[in-house]
Amino acid sequence: METNFATPGFWTYFIGSYAYYLPFVLTTVWAPIALYDLSGKSNLESWKTILWALVILIVPVFGGAAYILLAENGFSKKFKQTAVGGGLTILILVWVLSVVSHI
Repeated sequence: METNFATPGFWTYFIGSYAYYLPFVLTTVWAPIALYDLSGKSNLESWKTILWALVILIVPVFGGAAYILLAENGFSKKFKQTAVGGGLTILILVWVLSVVSHI
């Protein structure tokens, strides 16, 4: 008995590549922004600074996003919503498209 597998098309590879690399891109964007803002805070207690730095570095994609959204920082509400909300929306969309393209 012979099994035939379909050859993946261009869009499967294209969406699959985005689904794989997008979390790395979001991490390399959000983490430096969050760490830069965190390093400029002199009024924050040292244990809170260390805790936020550990969250940003240990939880790769969502640590930087959590800091940008939840911490009191100099970012405007519109920037927070656009940067984090837009990135997460695109990430979820690409993951859904990746799953659909394999069906």
